[in-house]
Amino acid sequence: MREEYQSTTFNFRRLIKIGAIAIITLVVVWLQPITYENIDAGNVGIKINLYGTDRGVDNITIVTGRVWYNTWTTKIVEFPTYTQSVDYDPFVITTRDAAEFNVDPKLNYHVNPAMVPQIYRQYRKPLSEIEQQFMRNTIYDAYRIVANSFSSDSVMSNREQFENRIQTMLAKNLAKDGFVYDQLTSAITPPASLRQMIDEKNASIQARLKAENEAKQARAEAEVMKAKADGEATAMLVRARAEAEANRLRQQSLTPLLVQMRLIEKWNGQLPTYGTIPALFKDLSKEK
Repeated sequence: MREEYQSTTFNFRRLIKIGAIAIITLVVVWLQPITYENIDAGNVGIKINLYGTDRGVDNITIVTGRVWYNTWTTKIVEFPTYTQSVDYDPFVITTRDAAEFNVDPKLNYHVNPAMVPQIYRQYRKPLSEIEQQFMRNTIYDAYRIVANSFSSDSVMSNREQFENRIQTMLAKNLAKDGFVYDQLTSAITPPASLRQMIDEKNASIQARLKAENEAKQARAEAEVMKAKADGEATAMLVRARAEAEANRLRQQSLTPLLVQMRLIEKWNGQLPTYGTIPALFKDLSKEK
């Protein structure tokens, strides 16, 4: 009986020991700091030591692919390097003559992989926060500085030059901090009063162009009519000259001998009287 009791006690203690070991093993596995991170294509990761003599942002390593690390002593921060598109809220800028323009910008950019450690050292924030703070301020400053060198009229009449200067300044300022400028889309809206002036100016230009075109068309039609009239007058003159020349030739052809022959042809055998002679000459003149 005593032996059975001792055997039962031993088995019970053994089960408790096994259970304790299992629980401790599970806790250790659950709490162990070793894990991994997959750095996908189009992204760059940096591994930061949190403890030791090399701790902090001064010891940052760029990593890619699958990275094993100790979560107690190491931190992995991932930055996308593919093109990002950010649509910012509109803001107001002021030109040299104090006109206010609304700007609704949209920026496309990507991160320079080689400068990811510098970006983290400088900002210590996720990329989404950097976009809405540093990058937004950089865009606003570029618009503000360039707008101060333009008048309200010149902004609209030199829109391409205005935006080129903004893009040049923006690309330069972003590149210093590791961000590569790709494209900036600007929706610039002028004040209502300036918009009305522009519309009236455009309408005036259109009216002037229309009047000039109508005047050119009228001159062209007048030239056509003049050319036609000149042609008709020339033709009439040619015909008149031809007819006059024909009459002259006919007059020259009426020699005295020819007149006598024609009178003989017209004679009816009777002696002419005073009244019949003019009639004979009249008949001769009809033959010319």
